[in-house]
Amino acid sequence: MPQAQFALYAQAITAFDLRRRTNLFSSLGMSLIVLYVGATLARDYAFVIFVLAFLALALAFFYRAEVEDGLQGAKIKAQGQRVKQHGPSARWAFFVLFPLSFALTSFLVFAFTPHFAGRPLIPPFSLDLPIPRGPTSQVINPAVPLVQINGWSDQKGDYYYGFDNQLDLRYRGGLSDQVVMYVQSPAWSYWRSHSYDFYDGHAWSQSDKSLVEIDHRSRLGAFEIPADEQALGDEVVQAFYIVHDQPNLLFAAYRPVEVYINAPQIGFDAGDGLRAGEPLVAGTIYTVISRRPDFSPEQLRAAPAPYPLPITSRHLQLPNNISPRVRALAQQLTADAPTPYDKASALRDYLLTVPYDFFPPPQPPGSETVDNFLFVDRRGVCEQFATAHVVMLRSLGIPARLVAGYGAGDYNALSGYYAVRASDAHAWTEVYFPGYGWVPFDPTPGWTPSPYTAPVQRWIFSNTWEALPFGLTDVAAMSAAFVGQALGPASIFFFVLTFLLGCALLVIAWRRLTPRARPAHSAAIDSDPNRLRILSAYRAALKRLKIRRAPAQTPRELARRLMNADWNELTAAVEQAAYRVTPPSASLARRAQSLISNLRLLTSSQRLPDKK
Repeated sequence: MPQAQFALYAQAITAFDLRRRTNLFSSLGMSLIVLYVGATLARDYAFVIFVLAFLALALAFFYRAEVEDGLQGAKIKAQGQRVKQHGPSARWAFFVLFPLSFALTSFLVFAFTPHFAGRPLIPPFSLDLPIPRGPTSQVINPAVPLVQINGWSDQKGDYYYGFDNQLDLRYRGGLSDQVVMYVQSPAWSYWRSHSYDFYDGHAWSQSDKSLVEIDHRSRLGAFEIPADEQALGDEVVQAFYIVHDQPNLLFAAYRPVEVYINAPQIGFDAGDGLRAGEPLVAGTIYTVISRRPDFSPEQLRAAPAPYPLPITSRHLQLPNNISPRVRALAQQLTADAPTPYDKASALRDYLLTVPYDFFPPPQPPGSETVDNFLFVDRRGVCEQFATAHVVMLRSLGIPARLVAGYGAGDYNALSGYYAVRASDAHAWTEVYFPGYGWVPFDPTPGWTPSPYTAPVQRWIFSNTWEALPFGLTDVAAMSAAFVGQALGPASIFFFVLTFLLGCALLVIAWRRLTPRARPAHSAAIDSDPNRLRILSAYRAALKRLKIRRAPAQTPRELARRLMNADWNELTAAVEQAAYRVTPPSASLARRAQSLISNLRLLTSSQRLPDKK
């Protein structure tokens, strides 16, 4: 961000030349801009450390300024002048209490007003990192060659071996906790990349390697994805920020309908995956607009039959080495399940009871993965769980496929970002239901059994309702929905009104609380009632006759210009009230007040101020 770099350089340069108080305040304002830019780029709670450090240094600066102001006031007082006292220092109230209260109010407004996740006017995607080549049907992984070991490797890499043209279940590899990307999304989801439909007993691949090339629309970088019979619901807008090189797979919440990326073309493969022409390098940003699948378990149980021929021809395939005991186990587990949805759930629930093991033993040569996983090892990693689920479903005549991608990652409720790590790489299952399309299931222990894209969060702390005691959760959710519907259309107006009100309070606080050094006799003017009555009569006369006195013009100079006897008498009373040490008499004050009614409207030439 060139603007942020410029602000940092300017801050660093000006830090060497802070000669006056105004330089300090200008530096403080510039640092606020830098802090704001940092806040927009913050992905986790580590940014709070910088905010606290900034706050501590700012308070130290204000405290030092208060000490110097106190010393300066004592010096003025020692010279015979009087400083008006306001209780707590005006600058302290203005520069500390008001910003803190305004910041607290802004946070409360931000936290407890709806955050509608509509599509942005300009979806974010990187302009400085274009993808010049068109899409390819091959998965291009930056890790070349992939380190694949039969069994488990003690080394932890940053690339998932499942992001390839083939997922070989005999090879395993450890994954590090390196953050690979940040996802800004108003809804929880798995970030899907691609799927496999062909299984040979130990590895997965795609039987149909065809690719539909999609050209961008009239706007550069905007691509529309063809939709199938999926039951699509609310829009979910996700922005992906790549921080560690990734394959040429475009991750997205299922089901994507639009993509914004700086590329001439993108590809849509036969397994509903999105491809770019080359790997996504660190710094790449792209946006995906998905439509959240809209269905319920009851609807899936009532899904119509039969399955379409294009689905059964590809997604019921099984190799010849699937053992009879695998098929028998699938029949046994689903004997009491009347519908395909119930069968898929029963098989998933059984697999969730199998232990997860990061260090499964090597697969014996010539063995079939599912049989070895279910009856020999009885433990494994996500690829074995998903493969066993798909194979048993296909043995029952239910179309299914294996899917790869990332889990949701760690969510930061304050920033709205999901931090996705290499260790979040995952494989799960998708089952086909006529009329609804592909529905995700996750049979791996420790993950979400039904990983449907969650409803859009319209509040910053939407998931906090889950922590409330039973009975209060529904009340809180209904209240939030009601307030969200009521305040949603007015949220923009509410923020603007809050900002304008804050500016108005800022001006009022400055005018009322700024201390001014005044002459020693000013206390006598403020306390004498006759002086105040005469000065008040003079201001009333100016207003009554619509006279405007220039700032540098004395009352006597204005009287010479007007040449009016009553006005001359009123001016003399004003001079006595303002400048004479002896207080004016009560009779003079009454005379000044009576002169107001005697004054006649002056001519337009007399109302003009003296310009000399």
